Amino acid sequence: MSSNLGMVRCLSRAIHRPFKGRCGLGAALLVCAGTVFAAGEPVLLPGTQAFALASQATGHDYRIEVAVPDASPPQDGYPVLYVLDGNARLPLMMAARDVFMRRAETPWLMVGVGYADTQGLARDARTLDYTPPLLDQRYAGQQNPRSAGGADAFLAFIENELKPAVNARFAVNASREALMGHSFGGLFTLYALHQRPESFSDYVAVSPSLWWNFGDLFNAYCGERQAAPIAAPGVLVMRGSEEGTRVPDGLPEGIAADVHEQESPRADKADRLASRLDTCRPQWDVSFTLFDGENHGSVLWPAARKTLEFLRAAD
Repeated sequence: MSSNLGMVRCLSRAIHRPFKGRCGLGAALLVCAGTVFAAGEPVLLPGTQAFALASQATGHDYRIEVAVPDASPPQDGYPVLYVLDGNARLPLMMAARDVFMRRAETPWLMVGVGYADTQGLARDARTLDYTPPLLDQRYAGQQNPRSAGGADAFLAFIENELKPAVNARFAVNASREALMGHSFGGLFTLYALHQRPESFSDYVAVSPSLWWNFGDLFNAYCGERQAAPIAAPGVLVMRGSEEGTRVPDGLPEGIAADVHEQESPRADKADRLASRLDTCRPQWDVSFTLFDGENHGSVLWPAARKTLEFLRAAD
C-alpha cells in the first residue's frame, strides 16, 4: 500500500470511528502518518520534507514542512499553497489533495508554516504572528495572557525569508502562490490581502476571526476606493453555519463582554466582508461559501475540498 493511499484509508476509518478525547482529528492524523515518536520529537509525514527557518523579522524559529507532489514540476514550476498552522493543518490538506486532485491536473506544492517543538496549534505564537496591530485603545492597559499584534513582522517573514527559502529548494511558479488560514490564520490571510494584495495570487480565509480588535480589519476594507493592485487576486472566504457567538479565549480582561455584545451574532462578518469586497473590488475574484451544519472546527473538512476546487478552477 502506498503511503498516500494508506493515509486516505486510515483517515476514512478515523471518520467512522472517531478518536475519543480532546485530540480528535490531530490524534487520527498522527496515527495515520504511521510515525511513532517520543514526546517532543517532530513528526515527519510521508511525502514531505522539513527544514527549520530562523526569522530575523519575528525573532522566532519556524518548522517548515513541504508536501512535494509525486508528479514532476510543470515547465513553469509547481504552484504553491502556503498553509498556516502547518503543524496541525498540513496533514488534512495533503489528504484532500491526494483524494480530490486528479493526476492529470497541475500538482500543487504545499508548504506548512508551523512552529518548532510543536505538534499541534502553537496558541501563543500564532496569536502573536497572526493578529494585526492593536489599534483600538480599549486593549491598552488591559491584562492580556498572550502577546499579540505581530502580523506585520510575520508578513515580512513570509515575503522576505520564507518564500526565498522555498524558491531556493523547489521549482515553483512565483505567479501562482496561494495563502490559506483558519480562524486567526484566516484573519491574517485577510490582513495580508489588505496590506499587500499582490503578494499571492489567491487568498483563502476559513472562519476568519474578524472580531479581532473590535472589527478593525472589517471596517478598514473598502473605506476608500483603492486603485487596482498590481495583480487581481482570487479570494475565497468560508465559514460554517453553526459558528456561534462564543467569546474567544485569551481576550484581555474587562472587554470580553463588550466584544460579545458588539459582535452578536459575529459569524456573519465573513459573509458581509465577502459581499463588501465583491462590490468595491470588482477586479478581484471574490467567492463566499457557507457550509451548513458545520462549526468552527468541523468546517475544516469541507473547506479543504473547497479550497482545492477553488484553486483548480483558477488553473
